[in-house]
Amino acid sequence: MTTAGPIFTRADDGVELALFRAAPERRRSAPPVLLVHGTFSNRTYFLGTRGQGLAHELARRGFDAWVAELRGHGRSGPVGRERAWHFEDWIRRDAPALVRGVLEASGADHLVWLGHSAGGVIGVAFVGTGGDDARRVAGLVLTATPAPTGRGPFRKPLAAAVLGAATVLGRFPARALGIGPEDEHAGILRQWMRWNLAGRWRGADGTDYFAACRRVTAPVLALAGGGDWLIAPPALCRDLVDALGSGDRTYIRCGRAQGFCSDFNHEELLVTRAARREVWPLIGDWLESRFA
Repeated sequence: MTTAGPIFTRADDGVELALFRAAPERRRSAPPVLLVHGTFSNRTYFLGTRGQGLAHELARRGFDAWVAELRGHGRSGPVGRERAWHFEDWIRRDAPALVRGVLEASGADHLVWLGHSAGGVIGVAFVGTGGDDARRVAGLVLTATPAPTGRGPFRKPLAAAVLGAATVLGRFPARALGIGPEDEHAGILRQWMRWNLAGRWRGADGTDYFAACRRVTAPVLALAGGGDWLIAPPALCRDLVDALGSGDRTYIRCGRAQGFCSDFNHEELLVTRAARREVWPLIGDWLESRFA
């Protein structure tokens, strides 16, 4: 499979957002799939570096796969305005622009949102807002996506440390620390870490995005890593699923106790050879059963 792009779609504050397409040779009669990365990441999480990412597997199975880059990552967003950005910009500005961009380019009426980590949070929070663009999301695949219910002794100290580093440096040095290919901008990370410390997704205007999850009625597949004990523990992923209003919710913990070959951690859930064998088919089969 080949990758086309980027094409650009514009958020309402003028930020240009990049989209990359892994197009199938024979397309199914199914909505396109929009794949959205999390913090410290970019398009390579889903495209791979040698054409072996999840997006290409979905294209092989006949799905029109579109990989997004959020503002400040990869090819998206101008340099010099990062300090004015917040996590909510990903929800309120990037999400609707990306949905419109995929639907306009593909000619489809609806799409499926597939997010990893913060990419899943953005999707579920966006759909919960209930706007016209949000109603065009026909389904959600949430991978390693935790609720803000804050269990575990290390999550809040970790959030405080990340917040402190981002505040002092103006960014979080993920590349230097070997955490991911992209440093995260201070304004975005500051709001996100404060949400984690507070245990709720509370917007600047008072919007409670976690409470709004009950408005999410589209089909949902949620996958949690059995070994993801720090960033997105399975219990928190389950809490998010339980908060949704959908009557079609599938939750799978991917660990040895459930018959998987590994207790997948946060990053391994979608990018290892074991994930290709055991996790990718779960996503493809679910998409086929609901949308093909």
